[in-house]
Amino acid sequence: MSNLSYLLNNNLVARVPGIAQAVAVSVDGLLLAWTDGLNRDAAERLAAIAAGMKSLLNGAARDLGAGGVQGNITELADGFLVLVTVSTGASLLVLATRQADLEFVTVELGRFVEQVGDQLTPAFAGDLAGAGSGRP
Repeated sequence: MSNLSYLLNNNLVARVPGIAQAVAVSVDGLLLAWTDGLNRDAAERLAAIAAGMKSLLNGAARDLGAGGVQGNITELADGFLVLVTVSTGASLLVLATRQADLEFVTVELGRFVEQVGDQLTPAFAGDLAGAGSGRP
């Protein structure tokens, strides 16, 4: 498990009531980390969803002259998808339960991003890929 996955699991999901799952995605849409309840395939799909959501929302914001997307909350039948953009252009996508206090969740996501935002880079994704392939 990467250090970032460890942090997602222990400094976010375990500590913030109502967060069920999370993925961290680089600016170019690469999966950087995911929580324990997801297998890699599911995490890869969520990373693609996060990248697509961010791209669509940024397109709309650009057309409306409203600047870049900082975050988004999408209401689902059984919870909420919360997308948070990091200053590096990376993002976090979190599934929060219906019982979650969304204000608390978003504040804690902001704190988490402040802690780890500098790790959410394509170079970090390359380091993970190299580690997974056995390369030095």
